[in-house]
Amino acid sequence: MVHAVLAVLVGVACSDSVSVPTTWTATLTVGSETPAPTGTSTLGGTAVVMIAGGGTAQGTLTYTLTLTGTPTSTISAAHIHTAAVGVTGPVRVNLCGAGTAPACPTGAGAVASTVVTYTTGSAAVLGSPALTFDGLVSAIHNFGAYVNVHTATNGGGESRGQLLSPGTGTP
Repeated sequence: MVHAVLAVLVGVACSDSVSVPTTWTATLTVGSETPAPTGTSTLGGTAVVMIAGGGTAQGTLTYTLTLTGTPTSTISAAHIHTAAVGVTGPVRVNLCGAGTAPACPTGAGAVASTVVTYTTGSAAVLGSPALTFDGLVSAIHNFGAYVNVHTATNGGGESRGQLLSPGTGTP
């Protein structure tokens, strides 16, 4: 019996999948943006990201972006970036307003569940230096990814939140 349980655990540990479906949430606030945005804004919201697959299997990132408050100007884009809290990093996934992502809401509103698919875990995501889907998953698991929303006034970002798993608190 012990050998059977051990064999199952080893099989799971050696599986081709880098991650099981995992949900991560970012709470977006103006005060978290780096550098601090200009103008008066109450833009906030949440981003919920679910990750599945990777390794030699197809990887998917499913997300819902819900914005609240009033931005300084038109919302131009939202992305997932890789970097630690308080550090700016490269764009890795377009959530709205860029590439093939859906349009951004003009103010408070939502981008409904949208799926981004990667052929395998070794498929490249956006940005430089090069990073794979598996690398992005690893960054998210290590508190090294954030969501931010850009506006016409604050092209570098107006509202930001680090991606966290439920119950982890702050990185």
